[in-house]
Amino acid sequence: MHQTTLNDAALALSRVLTFHRIHHTFFGGFAILATGADHRESKDLDVLVSAPKSTITEILSDRRDWLEIPQSREDYVAYFWNSGSFTTSPLEPKHMVLVEMFVGQHDKARFPESRNTVLRGCKMGTSYVPIVNEDVLFRGKLNACASRGKRSDAQDVDYLVSTYGERLKVVAKSLDKRTVGLAVRRHPELRKVLAELGVGTRGAVWGVRKAKIEVAVVPQIWDVHRGLGLECA
Repeated sequence: MHQTTLNDAALALSRVLTFHRIHHTFFGGFAILATGADHRESKDLDVLVSAPKSTITEILSDRRDWLEIPQSREDYVAYFWNSGSFTTSPLEPKHMVLVEMFVGQHDKARFPESRNTVLRGCKMGTSYVPIVNEDVLFRGKLNACASRGKRSDAQDVDYLVSTYGERLKVVAKSLDKRTVGLAVRRHPELRKVLAELGVGTRGAVWGVRKAKIEVAVVPQIWDVHRGLGLECA
């Protein structure tokens, strides 16, 4: 998907949430791109939102450019954003962006730190949106590596280490050993990448030697939030 279309969707959502004074930050593949990476593409947006699901659905329910995708989970709500309008424009995939919001009432003091990053869209102009800091991005991507075999996740970890290695050495000291072991078992190339941070992986891999990794793990409620460092009920 064209980057400016993703930028437009991010700008549109951020303006709505900011207007309603709802704390939020973007993470995942789109956030990696926003830091300047050029090794991948992204087709959707991942957003951590400090508000209940009911608040988000109420805010977006009467907006013509947002279409809810029904979900039963209380920690998650998904929408399609249309660069036109769902009431006047054809439903063309090239004009639609999947926006996945991981919601919940979070303590502002514990909410992940972000940096305002300039995005340039085609329809929404140019403005700032909050992108989660690189240490949280790193934790989130390592958790993704531990639960699925998606190659771009490992590439993202490699990019973050090569770009922010010195800063991430502090984070590396408190990494969960099980997460490290599962990530390396799914993506053996991470052994060398993590070694650059001083992370020894042999013991971590041994600790999860009996774990089944043939298929991706379906995230359970609050798993994504915890992977970003949030404490959830």
